[in-house]
Amino acid sequence: MKRPGGEIALLVLASAAVPGLGHFLLGRRARGVAFLALVLATALVGFSLEPWNLSSATCEYGRTYLLVAAIMQILLVLDVSERASGWRA
Repeated sequence: MKRPGGEIALLVLASAAVPGLGHFLLGRRARGVAFLALVLATALVGFSLEPWNLSSATCEYGRTYLLVAAIMQILLVLDVSERASGWRA
């Protein structure tokens, strides 16, 4: 279902602010909650591996987890944009 441009923009901003919120607002509640849990868990693991401490043995792993969480977040925003604009069901 195609939505007005203002509504699409709000959904995209909501999705960018909180992982899964755009899907939740689109009515895909279980998917939104699952995405929130997945992105947050990935980011928390990344932060727990001390990505800022260059002398830590796990520094590179932490940065990789954070990068993956960021990429997932970007893909979720794009997915919400496509679904809200009617490009994808």
